[in-house]
Amino acid sequence: MSNYKNFELVVYFVAGGTKHTTDKKLREEIEQMNMDIQIAQREGNYEKAADAFEKDVKKGRNLDEAYRGLGIAYFEMEDYKAAVEAFELAIQHETEETSVFCSFLAASYFEIGDCEKALDAYERGLACDDLTEELEQEIQFNLIAVYEKMANWDAAKKQMDEYVKKYPEDSRVEKEAEFLETR
Repeated sequence: MSNYKNFELVVYFVAGGTKHTTDKKLREEIEQMNMDIQIAQREGNYEKAADAFEKDVKKGRNLDEAYRGLGIAYFEMEDYKAAVEAFELAIQHETEETSVFCSFLAASYFEIGDCEKALDAYERGLACDDLTEELEQEIQFNLIAVYEKMANWDAAKKQMDEYVKKYPEDSRVEKEAEFLETR
């Protein structure tokens, strides 16, 4: 599976939280929390970032973004089951399903062995308007691994062929191609 450490932890800003309150103390608390999360992200201290997101969850504030951030923090800590739970709660609270969000969700499902849900989340990510060429390539590559894990060799080979046509310069594909040749 690809290395998702290349995707930065989503910088968490309480969506409009400081703009829509006249409570100076609350506004300062939210701004401090945002700064704490940004510092934790830069330092790679995902435990600290998770703690900050959990504070928002406990306060019932901006639950879609709090659960999204919590899921990414858990993902970076390699607690994929907790990541899936947080991402699913983010969806229940109507978070925006961006291509990056769907990719994190798919990778988390993959890591806990739920390949059907991983496929679904990757497909949703590919359909997002914000999909970049780099992330599209990463998702297309990861789909090969999902099919392999499912032992769906025909689908894996088909995905591999499509991938090679679209991204012939990617050297990672050689290893996958060698593996699939034995299947």
